Amino acid sequence: MEIVEVKKGEVFCDSNMVAKKFGVKHADVVNKMKTLIPKLEDFRVEAFYPKFWTESRSYRGKNYTAYLMNRDCFMVLGMRFDTKRSRKWQGQFVAAFNVMENQILIADKNATDTKWIGHRKLLVKGRKEETDVIKDFVEYATFQGSKKAKFYYKHITNATYKALGLMIQKKPKLRDTMNLYEISELLLAERVARSSLRKYMDLKRGYHDIYESVKDDLEMFASGLRIE
Repeated sequence: MEIVEVKKGEVFCDSNMVAKKFGVKHADVVNKMKTLIPKLEDFRVEAFYPKFWTESRSYRGKNYTAYLMNRDCFMVLGMRFDTKRSRKWQGQFVAAFNVMENQILIADKNATDTKWIGHRKLLVKGRKEETDVIKDFVEYATFQGSKKAKFYYKHITNATYKALGLMIQKKPKLRDTMNLYEISELLLAERVARSSLRKYMDLKRGYHDIYESVKDDLEMFASGLRIE
């Protein structure tokens, strides 16, 4: 689970996630936020604007009021916690904010790049061809007795990303932040996946064995890309 989120172009973190990573109770984070809120205006200067809002959320079946905060607000809040674990995670949260903000900038730039848009269309076409083959594999696995065959859409996609060293993200979408070289690699990897699926199904192999072999083929393909 990502430690920062993005909505409408704004990156933020959830007070419950902060509590989990800092190793404290959510109530402790909430209490420090309530104490901090009246003082936030004192921290607001040019290029540093602590901001927060609240939202009703659910975690593992329990409802709670989350304090959602931008990077500047998190940094001010983080100073209220001084343990070895909290200091470690403060750095990781800030790094996550920076990475996500950079991904948003990349996605925005890609969206106006004519050459990139052309490659992205090829990726959409290739993905459609891959999901068509995965659909056949899901039916194949179901016929052989699999009760959770539908999850192979996700499993094979994740295996492809893992082989290429790509980190899955929902917003902005990973495929919207890739460069042309990464798109070319993914196009080839997805071709490997669908070719392997077809080959092993034609050989009438067991569905679980097919999945493991496809993962191996993807890893072998990716290792070839890393040879210098």
